[in-house]
Amino acid sequence: MLNVQKRRGRGIGSGKGGHTVGFGQKGQGSRGKHKVKITDEGGQIPLYRKLPTQQGFRSLQAKPSTVRIQWLNAHTVEGQVVDNVFLVAKGVIAKLTARAKIVGKDKVAHKITIKNVPVTAGAKKAIEAVGGNVIV
Repeated sequence: MLNVQKRRGRGIGSGKGGHTVGFGQKGQGSRGKHKVKITDEGGQIPLYRKLPTQQGFRSLQAKPSTVRIQWLNAHTVEGQVVDNVFLVAKGVIAKLTARAKIVGKDKVAHKITIKNVPVTAGAKKAIEAVGGNVIV
């Protein structure tokens, strides 16, 4: 025999026909023939409305890794091109699509070229002061 639910409220021939058709005699479940929401508490303020709401916003976009000018002085040589490939090779960022930003106002030790990496205004001024380039 098939394990099929009986269709309630569809006449006596359905196997659950008759007066109350399997919904019981009185109460919310017998009236309207529909399910009651799990959050319904019968007129009392529901728990989810009593609890405080969470404030604020959290961005899903990852923040860029910061690269300081002191680090560039220690890890670059004269005429070095600093781009995402260089930063991945040095382990600053995990993959080419990750973001990094060069920050700081310190003196740059030697002339370098920054290519397609965001740079703060102070860092750009310091790099260009020794003859370096910033190409965005």
